[in-house]
Amino acid sequence: MTPRPWSAKAMRALIVAAGICAAVVASIGFVGSYTALRDLAMRRGFGDFSYVFPVGIDAGIVAMYALDLILVWRRMPKPVLRLLAHLLTLATIVFNAYSGQPPLEDPLSAAMHAVMPVLFVAVVEAVRHLIIRTNRLSMKVASDRVPLHRWVLAPWPTWCLYRRMRLWEITSYAQMVAMEKDRTVYRAWLQHKHGRGWKKKAGATAMLPFTMAPYGLTVDQALVLPEEQKAAEAERAAAERERAAAAEAREEQRALEAEERAAAAQVRRMEIAAGVTTAEHRITAETTAAQAESRAAEAAAHAEAQAAEATAAAAAETAAHTARLAAEATRRQAERDAKAAERSAEREEQAERSAEEAEAKAREEAARRSIAEDRKRTADATAEAEAKERSAAADKLFTAEANRIAKEHDRAAAKAEEETAESERRAAEHRAATERAELAAQEAEDLARLGARERAERKVARMILAAWNALPAEERPDQMDKVVSLDEVGAALNVKQTVAGERRQAAMDLIKAGYAG
Repeated sequence: MTPRPWSAKAMRALIVAAGICAAVVASIGFVGSYTALRDLAMRRGFGDFSYVFPVGIDAGIVAMYALDLILVWRRMPKPVLRLLAHLLTLATIVFNAYSGQPPLEDPLSAAMHAVMPVLFVAVVEAVRHLIIRTNRLSMKVASDRVPLHRWVLAPWPTWCLYRRMRLWEITSYAQMVAMEKDRTVYRAWLQHKHGRGWKKKAGATAMLPFTMAPYGLTVDQALVLPEEQKAAEAERAAAERERAAAAEAREEQRALEAEERAAAAQVRRMEIAAGVTTAEHRITAETTAAQAESRAAEAAAHAEAQAAEATAAAAAETAAHTARLAAEATRRQAERDAKAAERSAEREEQAERSAEEAEAKAREEAARRSIAEDRKRTADATAEAEAKERSAAADKLFTAEANRIAKEHDRAAAKAEEETAESERRAAEHRAATERAELAAQEAEDLARLGARERAERKVARMILAAWNALPAEERPDQMDKVVSLDEVGAALNVKQTVAGERRQAAMDLIKAGYAG
């Protein structure tokens, strides 16, 4: 018949009664201890300190026990606090015993002094045991104890059982007994099954419960251990494969990221090189266009100068011809005047001879003068007509020359435009070819795994070849490396002029060795 459990009300009443009694015991013990310790301290020469010395001892005992109970309740036990509390309690008992007659002379009085402290310690230990049992802490004091009768009846097996309980933190004595019982029954079963030499016949797997007994394993746990180890080994192998796969994936990811960075850097380098090549071709085209414009301007200026020279020459020729005509007319007039003067002198001489002859001569002279004037007017008209004709012819010649010069200027401008368009077309074709060659060269350099210096030298060599091929044969310098300046090399490679000179010289060595881009 199962006993009826206590009611909660009865338990609460019992706890209250125990608490009150414990408080009474502690109060009586502290009061009695205070008087005895004070008298002992005064006899020992403590003076005024003897009034507080007992309070310090009792307060230390209460503090140590209280802290020990709090830490046990919080699952953080500190055994040294319990030891200090016990030592202080023992010291109190000794001090109380020596406060009266020496203990050896009056052992009964000494025992009476120890009663109250021992009762207080018992109360504290009971509370501590209650807390440990309530919280089910894994502590030495929380483990079940081995009954005394087992130690008496089977000392060695009991010691082995106790040792396994302590080593493997098995707190339940009943659980440990059940494990030992299962092993004993299993041993009897193997003996019954295999007979004599059962240990060898059973095999290593069947003997595992006895092999693993010192480690706190039950029969069932020991028998399933091989399967568990196989499963654990499989799990470890799977975990290792997963780690290897993850490491391989991380390595592949890092390789892909490195390739992406290398590709991005290569694309950036290609973009920079393409920009440089485009700028070079643009500058070349602009230079060619400027040269064509300069040649057209020179042709136009030359045509204008020739037209001005032709105009000046025509004007000078016209003026000279007019001057010659005027001089000729003046000379002829002077000659006629001289002849007329001579004839007049002759007529005067003849007039003196004869009036009739003079009159006749006068009439003849008047007729001749009239004829001469008519001839002069005719000559003047003829000369003026000839001058007008020569002026018209000169104007026509000047106009024709100006038209010819203008046509030549137009033809020169058209030719310059054609040359500009042709140079732009050649520059575009050259730029496209250069870009293709640059890409092919960079791919070849990537395949050849060239260093940065070798790539730079080959890039400068390609720049020199491109600039050399872009120039007409008559405009090329004596030395091939002069087509690309050190400033252009430094800007393309982002280096100083000293390094640019070294790179250009190395590029020329490559070209001389047969490098063609």
